[in-house]
Amino acid sequence: MTQKDLAFEAGAATDRSLSRVGAAGAFLGLVVYFTSAVLHPDTPPHDTRAAFAHYADEPYWGIIHLAELLGALLMSASGLALSWRLRKGAACAWAALGGAAMIVFSAVYAVFAAVDGVGIGILVRRLAAAGPDNAVVFEAAYAVRQVEAGLFALQWFMFGLAAAMYTFAFISARSAGPWFSAMAVLSALASVGTLAFAVAQAQTGFTETSMAFQLGLYPGVLWVVAVGIFLLRSPVSEAQVWY
Repeated sequence: MTQKDLAFEAGAATDRSLSRVGAAGAFLGLVVYFTSAVLHPDTPPHDTRAAFAHYADEPYWGIIHLAELLGALLMSASGLALSWRLRKGAACAWAALGGAAMIVFSAVYAVFAAVDGVGIGILVRRLAAAGPDNAVVFEAAYAVRQVEAGLFALQWFMFGLAAAMYTFAFISARSAGPWFSAMAVLSALASVGTLAFAVAQAQTGFTETSMAFQLGLYPGVLWVVAVGIFLLRSPVSEAQVWY
């Protein structure tokens, strides 16, 4: 075996390892995230007083939000693995920008988890303990709620930008095979849906309108699953084919 062959095999082994980790992050991240979402109190967030009362009764409020953060971090890891997978050729620059956007997404999500999972949790418990004379505590909790609403918009805005960057990456690599074109379409759908929700959330906060736009997040779920499958089926960047 020549030196070039040895180098190729070493690179391929690295690619396969990172792709497996990325695929595991995609699937496990979705499981963790949706399990914690099911455990999260389901009162509509725009029904503020009812939501605060429900949150105050949840004994595992902080743990639920740490689990949601873990799920988001695992999904971000799948995005970084995808950036590595697409690092060569014309797709490289777009993939790098997509990976950077995923890092910002997870960083904003961490701040969101702190505000929602810790700050809001403490305030709603104080609100419940204050009894009828709780106007000041309610206004404090409501103010923090608006910070949470802004972070919620920003995190999904960054996710949508990441999906857009991956769209261009897959388009740039479309000559590698039909599955790259399919991934470009899925990435575009995830980007449009998520960005639409982010804009609605940023414009209106927690409202019936923004909650209706949450349907736009579901293409993102499909995209994460597709990323996991893509990394398993086409793990090596040197071989730009689906196999």
